[in-house]
Amino acid sequence: MSIRSLVGCGLLAVMAAAQALPDGLSVFSAAGGNVTLSQGPDGLLVVGSFDGALDADTLTAIGETLPRLVIDSDPDDAALSATGDGAAALRREGGAVRTTIAALLKREARKPFKTEAATARPIVAFAAGDSFVFNGDEIGIFWIPSGIVSGASAVLFPGAKTVHLGSLLTPGQYPDIDVSQGGSIAGLISAIGRLINVAGPDARYIPQHGPALDRDALIAYRDMLASIRNAVRLSALRGDSLEKIIAESPPTAAYDAEWGQGAVSSTQFLAIVFESLQNPPEDD
Repeated sequence: MSIRSLVGCGLLAVMAAAQALPDGLSVFSAAGGNVTLSQGPDGLLVVGSFDGALDADTLTAIGETLPRLVIDSDPDDAALSATGDGAAALRREGGAVRTTIAALLKREARKPFKTEAATARPIVAFAAGDSFVFNGDEIGIFWIPSGIVSGASAVLFPGAKTVHLGSLLTPGQYPDIDVSQGGSIAGLISAIGRLINVAGPDARYIPQHGPALDRDALIAYRDMLASIRNAVRLSALRGDSLEKIIAESPPTAAYDAEWGQGAVSSTQFLAIVFESLQNPPEDD
């Protein structure tokens, strides 16, 4: 969606910060990170990390344009665990319904939420994969069972060759994998590898923060994660402690200039990788 299209949708507030992408999409930065928008004959689709409610930046950006559907790429684990492995259609008042997007859209078509404010629109968080047709594109949801945390998802727009990555990648920062919440280094590497292949060589990837990335950048990220994981695993198999790995030729050394500039230090990331290898989730 071009900047001109954004104006046509009444999204004037987002113009200055928007990254206009071809093929019917736009991205802007909100409090929770990048938000991907698709506007077309089926309405407005909003994808981002929302914690169960649209943030003020997103509400300002969409203005009076009520979203038909909101997808939370990094849902709250408590909400997902309440519904098992199905999709959880979350409402602002806290109710959760196990359903699919197609079923939710059919229900909304029968009884539209036209009188509700944008903050009360359905927010759909995923504990399983799903696909649905919206604005002429067969949009795919890829559940990541053990990436940064358990239950995050990536959203594929195949017609636009675009993937909304959410928190799976933060440029310039080692990933903050939460092993206690089901995240794992092996699961993250597997997820990134899958997303490299699913959208094709010309794909663009929208991280939670920062500009869109190309496939080569995602491959470099996957290779960095795999290199560090392999080195830590080899050292651990030799009986080396985490302290020894950190003190003697840490495997992050070659990557610190590019990836060690954020909130997660190289030492912290090595500790995360070591713990993840010691306590892998069941799906690993």
